[in-house]
Amino acid sequence: MTMFSRTLQLYQAGGFQSVLSGIIRYSLLTFPGKLILLIFGKRVHQKLYMRFSVGYWPQIRNPRTFNEKLCHRKLYTDNARFSTVEDKWAVRDYVANQVGEKYLPKVYHVTDDLDTIAFDSLPDEYVIKPTHLSGPIIIVNRGESPERDIILQNCSDWLGRTHGTMRCEYWYQNIDPKILIEERLYGSESDVPRDFKFFVFHNEVKYVQVDFDRYTNHTRRFYDRDWNSLDFEVNYPLGPEAKKPDRLEEMIEIAEELGNDFEFIRVDLYKTDNSGIVFGELTVAPGSGTEQFRPIEKDFEFGSLW
Repeated sequence: MTMFSRTLQLYQAGGFQSVLSGIIRYSLLTFPGKLILLIFGKRVHQKLYMRFSVGYWPQIRNPRTFNEKLCHRKLYTDNARFSTVEDKWAVRDYVANQVGEKYLPKVYHVTDDLDTIAFDSLPDEYVIKPTHLSGPIIIVNRGESPERDIILQNCSDWLGRTHGTMRCEYWYQNIDPKILIEERLYGSESDVPRDFKFFVFHNEVKYVQVDFDRYTNHTRRFYDRDWNSLDFEVNYPLGPEAKKPDRLEEMIEIAEELGNDFEFIRVDLYKTDNSGIVFGELTVAPGSGTEQFRPIEKDFEFGSLW
């Protein structure tokens, strides 16, 4: 999504006040935010960022809402397992131990030495991603001629970056940067598989999040575990209704097995056309605890489940 389209989306959602809040949030993640962190510390910085994200002044030390509890997790815990499950390479062992290897995507190569990437030995299609960041990905499709120099430059840039510093997501600091090359997955209705994000509280799936058009006109819809459609919004406009996925019950069982060591964790699973159910990722702090619930009562409801 471009800066213009994101600004337009903010304006459509809440007018100039929404755009202003977006500008303040951006400044808190750049140089002005670094000064606030240095002078006033993490709690003040996070309270400011949350105020202009979720729409209220948070109670981080004594959290009540879902977002507050996520921020409390960032500032007042020290859990080495968070680093393990957020590491896209290390998490594979955790998943294999919990639910078996059959739900893991195929890995063609993993390295921190870009000279070891043998492009000629890779299959016709694959995806490349960093193990220690959130978001970046390169997709190479069948029939394409990958621009190797550009790919290697991107990978080099990724290896030099650290994620989550300004958002105080401490677990990323302990992940060894690597480049992961995995199989290319396909959806049953499109060439990109739909991922289903399971919110697991105390070993029980309570909600499932489905996102639409993430890189254009991003919308989102939640369902309960019985696939009843829900009408509240979280950070993005309400999306269309999605078809209940085949093997939903199996996906719920997988999510609960993967989440049974945590008070809360989000489990992302793909429903693919070529590989069935495939593990995506585990997320310790969805949205970094800064996604706005509409109505706000849903933020308290999610928090009460924790």
